[in-house]
Amino acid sequence: MGRRTCIFFISLIILAVPVGKSQDTVTVPLHVRAGFDLAGPVMKLVSRDLISYGVVASADINSSLAVTAGFRYSSFSSSEVIYDFRSRGLSFTAGTDYNFIKANVSKGKYYAGIGLRYGLSFYSEEAPMIRYTNEWGAGETSVPMERHTGHYLEITPGVRTDLFPGVTVGWNLYMRLLISAGAGKDLKPVWMPGYGPGTAGMSTGAEYYVSFSIPYRKIKVNIKPKIRETEDEDKIGRAHV
Repeated sequence: MGRRTCIFFISLIILAVPVGKSQDTVTVPLHVRAGFDLAGPVMKLVSRDLISYGVVASADINSSLAVTAGFRYSSFSSSEVIYDFRSRGLSFTAGTDYNFIKANVSKGKYYAGIGLRYGLSFYSEEAPMIRYTNEWGAGETSVPMERHTGHYLEITPGVRTDLFPGVTVGWNLYMRLLISAGAGKDLKPVWMPGYGPGTAGMSTGAEYYVSFSIPYRKIKVNIKPKIRETEDEDKIGRAHV
């Protein structure tokens, strides 16, 4: 009985050695992804004033960092007592996403992080009717269609997970900071495609993405600090001296 017990513990020690070494690094797949935003079509059912369709693509650089780019088509119309307004256009974003989850936990499947992107909006706007009142009376005017280019920054904290192999789902909160609407200081658009209300310096919201994912490479990531053998050797050398 004692002999069997000793053999059992010796076997555990032998098995534990390669396991301990394997935990020093973890193999993580890097992916390319392409997906579309479900929030836009859903918002169309809620409000007919806004139509918005967005797609995004990304590629992992390592287990924590990915480059990403996307574009969106938006169309907005509003009819108020004092004005009618319409705008439509394409917006483009490019930047990076950083994953705060460690490689041994994320395993290339899970993401909880934050992204930073630069955005461009190429859009047209017009106001077929504007009613005004001043000291000389009331009247109507209009602003013909004009084309502009807007600039903004986008900060996007979010999460993502594998729904099943090859398909991921996730959502982003976004905070967009307006750099320029491109229409002049006194002619800010009611709605700038890709950004939101052009009269506000910041806009917020959420996007929900379903993406297709393809692994293109596997890398090994150190998950434990390396033992500083050189320092140990120096200490031993000094002790002998």
